[in-house]
Amino acid sequence: MIHQAHFFRNPALAAKMMATLDQISGGRFIFFADPAFGRAEHVAYHLPYPEDVAERIARNVEGVELALALWEAPGPVTFQGRFYGVDAATCTPRPMQQPHPPIWFGEAHPDTLAAVARLGDGWNTVPVVLPELERRIAALAAACAAVGRPFHEIERSLETQILIAPDRNAIREQLRAMIALTADPPAADVASFVAGSGRIPALVERDLPHRHTCGSPPTDAALHRHRHHPLHALVHGRAKSSGNGIVRRRI
Repeated sequence: MIHQAHFFRNPALAAKMMATLDQISGGRFIFFADPAFGRAEHVAYHLPYPEDVAERIARNVEGVELALALWEAPGPVTFQGRFYGVDAATCTPRPMQQPHPPIWFGEAHPDTLAAVARLGDGWNTVPVVLPELERRIAALAAACAAVGRPFHEIERSLETQILIAPDRNAIREQLRAMIALTADPPAADVASFVAGSGRIPALVERDLPHRHTCGSPPTDAALHRHRHHPLHALVHGRAKSSGNGIVRRRI
């Protein structure tokens, strides 16, 4: 799976690169189309980053439409959208998977859910508590119903982030390193914990069985045995780990 922020590459060029990846991987490529949410990274590399999230999503969706046109056409493609266009462009070799590799979207903006219903094969949500997860799934189902798309055709996953450390001080060190990577200030309770507070942040502690594992193996052993905890799903083969502390669990 390639999870690409949209503005990193021209969508037509990206489509050609992804078609090649699908060929060399034997038809195992999955395209996760992301409208981009990391402003600091884009600014650092002088990449475009519209401040309006609706515009970023619109550009991302049109880029996916352009990729689909290139992947599915047997010959040259002329495409003129609101943001992107090509004239008599070809994409050879075409992807091994036909009519196209699976396309995934993420998050719950209404425009994104509409794109999932119209163009997507899969949808992922970042970590949220169960009531919010239920709301997001219901919104996706409504978006599918609005265009006559069977909801069961959309593969769905919940992303769960797991922070593993031998003790609380080690957790603080890892959190400090994570905070240093973003320009956004941490929540007040997270900042307090990192500064030396003896308590795990209230939001994490309250939602721990459903959202996060944060603590040392001895103190959190009971949570690891929780039947519905994401780690249970990972151990028993119902979740996939990306190897970087992020687990995506099918829902």
